[in-house]
Amino acid sequence: MDWSQTPRILLVWPERGKVLRNRLDLILLERYCSSHGSQIALLTHDAEVIFQAGEAGIPVFQSRKTAQLQPWRKSYREFKRREIEDKVVEVRERDLFPKNDKPVHKEFQLWTRISIFIGGVLAVLAIAGMLLPSATITINKEINQQSLIVPIRAIVGEDNIQISGQIPAREIAIAVEDQLSTPASGTTTIASEYALGEIVFTNLGEEAITIPENTILSTNSGNSVHFLTVEPGIVPAGRGESITIQITANNPGISGNVLAEQITTISTSLKAEVAVSNPMPTSGGTDVTISAPNISDQRRLSRNLSFRLKDLAAQEISELLTQEDILLTPDLENFETIEEEFTPEEGSPGVDLHLKKKGQFIVLYTSGDDLLSLATDLVKAQYQVGNFEPILESITISQLSSPMPEVIQSYAWRMEVTWNERKIMDQNKIMQIVLGKKPTDAITLLQKGLDLEVAPQITLSPSWWLRIPALPFRIDINEGGS
Repeated sequence: MDWSQTPRILLVWPERGKVLRNRLDLILLERYCSSHGSQIALLTHDAEVIFQAGEAGIPVFQSRKTAQLQPWRKSYREFKRREIEDKVVEVRERDLFPKNDKPVHKEFQLWTRISIFIGGVLAVLAIAGMLLPSATITINKEINQQSLIVPIRAIVGEDNIQISGQIPAREIAIAVEDQLSTPASGTTTIASEYALGEIVFTNLGEEAITIPENTILSTNSGNSVHFLTVEPGIVPAGRGESITIQITANNPGISGNVLAEQITTISTSLKAEVAVSNPMPTSGGTDVTISAPNISDQRRLSRNLSFRLKDLAAQEISELLTQEDILLTPDLENFETIEEEFTPEEGSPGVDLHLKKKGQFIVLYTSGDDLLSLATDLVKAQYQVGNFEPILESITISQLSSPMPEVIQSYAWRMEVTWNERKIMDQNKIMQIVLGKKPTDAITLLQKGLDLEVAPQITLSPSWWLRIPALPFRIDINEGGS
């Protein structure tokens, strides 16, 4: 390029390689050619080079023939230079002031400048007066206590709560069991020793008769007493022959002691013709008296165990019910015995009487939640209109009487409901009263407009500010203590 004397230079770009692809390089290349009085163009198919050359204002051709036949457009940079130069020349030709003349600045009078300054300061102060001050208004809560006496009627089988005082009477079944013992106070007699004696067998025929051991004999009375032979024997042959054999009572006790000539019956199937009798009374049978529970012991033990079961049921009920629930049947009289077993049985000997008993108590109660729901509905019904509102969290309930059963399955008593109420604060009304007022005036207007017993407190920030802000969002309204 240094030795070239031609006004146009066609730079053929290599097909391979990454040379001079930067826009800055192309701009520097174009400037260098322009400084030598030459115009440069590129011959390339590289899309990146074509794009960068277009941005730099360098013509691009696809072939040498095209570059020779088509006109070359002027460089973009050259056009920009000429445009700037033309504008400079135009401005110089149209210059209205001589080169030696200085521009004239308009001068304002002193009082005008002071007025503008004061106006700006006042505007800043006005904006600060609206945005910077704040106020806190504390209005003491006015709380009053109210009470209401309500007749309550709890009905068995009812499911709904009515504002007239009707609530459901709920049922709960408590199953309890326990066992208890007591010394036996009665006595009973039991057989101890067996009675002994002799029996005479007399042959009524001609042949000998064999009497086996344990042959059963008995008296001929209404309550026959049975005896057994303790040894075998043979009655000799011949009418009137006899034999004496030892016998013992079949059961122990004094019942085996019978008089002479009382044992006359042979209970076994003895085919032989023979007669029996006891020439002497039987003796030796004895009874003994020992301790045994009687019917009085059973009744006393059952009654004591019932009291104990009632205590167990009352303890379980106290764990199931809350302090707010009301037990309608505190006496626990509705008791059903499910199982009762005495050991030993009546009349059987025993030093101690044992009882195992299981029962079920059916109790009625009213739920504390039902009572509170009824009390809440009653309190809400008192405040349809007015300047006060109830504090529902303060509701308390006290029973003025004990539940008494009525004719049908229901219980009635009186209940007192106590609660606190507070005056409603209308913040919009408060804002309308205090906006832009002096604190002393605002306190008087608030106390009169809201019918307050205690004057409110107003705190300004900064403390030396004279009026309450005129913007509502700069005012905080709080509730103070009662």
